[in-house]
This record gives sequence, C-alpha cells and structure tokens, in this order.
Amino acid sequence: MTLPLNINGKDFDISARPTDTLLAALRSAGFFSVRFGSHDGQTGAAAVLVDGQLVNSDVMLAGQAVGHKIETVEGLNPGVNELHPIQKAFVETGAIQSGYSTPAMILAAKALLAQEPNPIEAEVREAFSGILCRETGYVKPVQAVLRAAAYLRGEEVPPYDGPPIIDATFFVENPTAPDEDAGPELTGGESGVQTETKPKTDILLTSGVPETAVVGKPETKVDAVKLTKGNPAFVDDIDLRGMLYAKLLTSPHAHARILDIDASEAEALPGVHAVIHYKNVKRIKYASGGQSYPNPPPHDQVSFDNKVRYVGDRVAAVAAESEAIAEAALKLIKVEYKILTAVFDENEAIKPGAPIIHDEDDTEEIHDASRNIVHHIQAEVGDVEQGFAEADHVFEHSYYVHQVQQTPIEPHIAISWWDSDERLVIRTSTQVPFHVRRMVAPLLDLPVRRIRVIKPRIGGGFGVKQEMLIEDIVGHLTIATGRPVRLELTRSEEFRSSRTAIRKASPGKRVSWRTARCTRCR
Repeated sequence: MTLPLNINGKDFDISARPTDTLLAALRSAGFFSVRFGSHDGQTGAAAVLVDGQLVNSDVMLAGQAVGHKIETVEGLNPGVNELHPIQKAFVETGAIQSGYSTPAMILAAKALLAQEPNPIEAEVREAFSGILCRETGYVKPVQAVLRAAAYLRGEEVPPYDGPPIIDATFFVENPTAPDEDAGPELTGGESGVQTETKPKTDILLTSGVPETAVVGKPETKVDAVKLTKGNPAFVDDIDLRGMLYAKLLTSPHAHARILDIDASEAEALPGVHAVIHYKNVKRIKYASGGQSYPNPPPHDQVSFDNKVRYVGDRVAAVAAESEAIAEAALKLIKVEYKILTAVFDENEAIKPGAPIIHDEDDTEEIHDASRNIVHHIQAEVGDVEQGFAEADHVFEHSYYVHQVQQTPIEPHIAISWWDSDERLVIRTSTQVPFHVRRMVAPLLDLPVRRIRVIKPRIGGGFGVKQEMLIEDIVGHLTIATGRPVRLELTRSEEFRSSRTAIRKASPGKRVSWRTARCTRCR
C-alpha cells in the first residue's frame, strides 16, 4: 500500500505494508538518521518527533503516522552548509562519540526547548531518559543542550574554545577551498551566532617551549558535523539494488547433535534464494577471535556444525526477498536433534565424566578436551613458595563474575555483495576489518585479495565487535545467490546468539587468587 506521510514539512508517498513500522518506512525513504536499536523502543535510537512529541518509531506503525507531522534530524538544516543551533552546540561541546544515538538526542533536545526555553540540568536529563547512549554518556550532551538553549534565547555564550570546526563531508566536493580551515558556515538554523575559535599562534610559552598546534589542545571529531546531521555513516546506511535479507535458525538446545536437516520446504518457498547449513557448507575450522596473527589455537569452530553447544548456536541461515519471507522459511526447516547432557557450571564441566563439549576429532591443541579446558596458564614471579613461607599473612579467595554482553546500541550487522571487479565486499560493524578479511577467506574458499572488508562508523563496540561473528554467513549467502545479502541480529539474538557473549563471559567465571602480605614491608 502507499502511505501519504508528511516528513520535515514535505509530503511523501511511501510504499509500506500494514505491519511496517514508522522506522522501516522512514529508512526506506532515505531518512537514515532514524536508526534501529531494538524492536521494543528500549534504546530510543529510532526516536523522531510526531507533532512535536518524541516518539519511538520502532514501536509505531507507519500507518499511525498518516495525517501527522513527522520530523527527523534531516529537516533541521536550512542550508547545506549550515547547522541548527542544537547541532552546533553538540559539535562545540564534544557531545558525540559514535554518533549512533546523536540524532535522537538532538530531537529530544528540540522537543524540550520548544516547551522550556530555559531548562535546568535535571530537565535536560529527563528529556534524555528514554535514549540510551553507551558511548558518549550524558555529561557533554547536557552541556550541549544548555548551550543551545542560550543560543536560541539570543544570549551571548562563552566563545567556542576549540579548533576550527570542519565538515569533512565537503572535502571531496571542495578539496581546494580558499580557506580550508573555515569549513562550512555554522550559522545555525534559528540563531545567527557565529562559531568563534581561538587563532593559531606561534608564540613561546613562559617555559620557553613553543606552543603546539595539536598536542595538549582540544580537537573536534573530523566527522562531528556529519554525525549531527544524521548523514549516512553506518553499515546499514546504504541501499543496494536486489538486496536479499538473511535470517538465522538457531538452536533451542544447550547441547545436541544434529542428526538431519531437511530444508526442502524452505527452499521451495517463493522468494527464498538460498538455505545454508552443515550439509552444504564446507567444514573449515577457524577461531573467531582475530586479535593476533596467526590466530591462537584452538580452531574449534566451523560456519555450520552438526553439533550445537549453546542455546542460540547456529543451525542454518536463509536468504530471501524480505525478512518476513526469511522468517517464514525458518519455520519450514526440519531439524532432527539428539539432545545431549548439557553443562552449565565451569566447576562441573572440568570434573571427570562431565559431558565433553568438543568431542570432534578435527580440533587440535585443546589443552584437555576430556575436561573441557581450552587453555591452561600458570604464572609465577620470583620464589612463590618462599614468599608464602615468609609472609605474616596469606589471603586466598575465589572471585566470581556474572555473564556480560557489552550491548552496543548498534547490533551486529553485515552486508555483502560482489563488486564490479568480482571481489566479495563485506560491509560490517566490526572493530577488526583486516582480521575479518584474513579469517573469512578460507571459510569462503577465496584468496584474501578477492575480499574487501569495509568498516564504516560503528555504533559502539566495547570489544564485542572484535570477533568475526556473522561475516562468513553473508559471504556464503552472496556466493550462493550472486546477490547482495544483509544480516542484522535482533536485540534478542545479540544476547542469545553472540558467540562473543558466550565465549568471553560465560556464567560463573571464577578466578582464584592467592596473595601474601608481609607486615615488615607494608
């Protein structure tokens, strides 16, 4: 169906299904500042203004917005080279880290300042309360809103005490501008306040050391202006013709053997282009954490295995014309499991007779597979026994930590396609693009030179994106279909299926620590 939507003061006719969210409709129309963070509105990354009120577009149907005025960050700029006072204040105060939730925060500020032109800090924090920002925090954004409020009231504010603000967006279009430091005019939409900067000087400081141009000086982010505008910057902010959508079938069991998979009904579903699983994907062992070269042992994973080792482990993947078709196809895949005894405690896992998690014969260099011990590290400094013998007090404790998933607001997402030189391009939310390229090459049976990994801005990482998690899946599907393929984990899948969460933060990790203290040396 076609929906008439008024977006940023203009009328659009947008094709949408009755079940499409406003988030999906806006992104399909090219408003990439509205970003996915969850399906239930908990992150606030998809917040927009509807009739001036802040609304989570991921929990509002597109049809519900008909007849209402929708505002996104793209509508704040009166001219290409201008910024709204709120955007300008965000740049000047350094209120941007990843920038993933920045457009939502700017809209929250706009809604607040329309109601309260002179807010106090508590009111600004309340306005941000529905928007999670794991990277920037809230101290600087609060400062930005208070500064923007002064701009909009027409008051004088302390001069911007930083380097010239340059919009890197315009470097390609205008590489030989007469004044390269000047950048675009930052006049602001409703405020005529110009951004002021300190002039560069070559004077000597009182210590006789020349003043530096960079060291010891504040710096603005190169792409700060772009991020405040909500310009395309992240993995999903591209639109490829003919793109297919992938979904994962994951294990409902903590430990089981897959006896058989029948994907014939799923493959026959109209709109399905490929179904991959252990029967049709080559078994190549690898280690997903690419923090060094060569990857440390053991290489104990494959793209798709005939054994699952945790709830959420990979079983199969589907590429289809839409996410809805892919999800329907998952329900048609028949999997026959032999459920095995599971283990949920690390102390039980190392006892004799415990279920063996890696009982395959093609994984090498596991320290003790029969006791589920991957590595064993023992470190001593000096004569430890002598130290304990001579100590006045000896303290010995066991420390337990809970399970952790870093939860960046941008979930894991990857898009792959063949470029014009027949290289496989993988655009992915990773922190380690060169490690990903090296690790994915043998899995896809391609030389490294035929793979290009693009790492755009990521909406938070915290280490959870330092592992190759889904890139091989989209690569396999693009090779199988010849089409671009997109896979994005839902928030639930981030918690259930993330190998990083399972491998790096298994429940009940214990560290035993023995220390000695000598009263003579205190």
